Amino acid sequence: MILITGATGFIGRSLTAALDRQGMEWRAYHGRINNPLSLRDQLAGVDIVIHLAGAEARGRNRLLHHVDIEGTERLIEESQKADARQIILPSRIGADPLSLHPLLRVKGEVEQRLRHSGIPYTILRTASLYGRHDRYFELILGLARWSWPFVWLPGGGATPMQPLWIEDYIRCLIAAIDHPSCLNQTLTVAGEERLSYRELALTLLRAAGLRRIPAKLPMLLLHPVSAAGFSWWWWPAISRYFVDRFFVPEVTQFDSVIRQFNFRPARIQDNLAYLNRPGLRWRLFRH
Repeated sequence: MILITGATGFIGRSLTAALDRQGMEWRAYHGRINNPLSLRDQLAGVDIVIHLAGAEARGRNRLLHHVDIEGTERLIEESQKADARQIILPSRIGADPLSLHPLLRVKGEVEQRLRHSGIPYTILRTASLYGRHDRYFELILGLARWSWPFVWLPGGGATPMQPLWIEDYIRCLIAAIDHPSCLNQTLTVAGEERLSYRELALTLLRAAGLRRIPAKLPMLLLHPVSAAGFSWWWWPAISRYFVDRFFVPEVTQFDSVIRQFNFRPARIQDNLAYLNRPGLRWRLFRH
């Protein structure tokens, strides 16, 4: 039995659909992640925990600490009592408890707590993921739509990026379930294509049939501009965590997926049809 926290999120929706296709038994966690009584009740009879719950999308440091750190601590405590056989934790490239960037610092602290828990674990770090309803490619396009006639390129768009298709990441997650070679390991995966942000943005614009004039945005203005434009939203479309991508490149070895999971990830160009679906132009304001 697999318990999934955050089962209704971006990763969770794809993961649960894939588990269903493979006939694997799972259930979604319901309730507050830092509620020990709820965790204790729902962990009964669970062998594997896939911990997807997090507050990154909300863009608030206080919520990140409350949900990601405190919530994971409660989950670990109750998983120990339930004799869980493995906890699988998605994380981010660049996670480091000493990072200057809040999201990466919290991700690093969560990883550290899991490693010291005594529960067999698999930490699966990744570059940013793309796919239907992502908070990556769709936001890049959303910003380009509303900044006509420009597409803004932080630092001139030189930051390297190595996006990974969501379904390929799901294959890696499922392959890590109860697999001896993945136990007590921190693994890193990313796509096989490394593009600058400029190349990526222009690729997405072409896929969506948009034309924009590339315009450089100085890196020093990134945080002030995003804070002024979006920090007052209850659920900000662009948070400081999104902006931090431009300061800490999410790249790793090109062969990370095939070397560790024996398949080649999809090419970006082959999975962009979702960017042309009706209604996507309003995506920026639905966050």
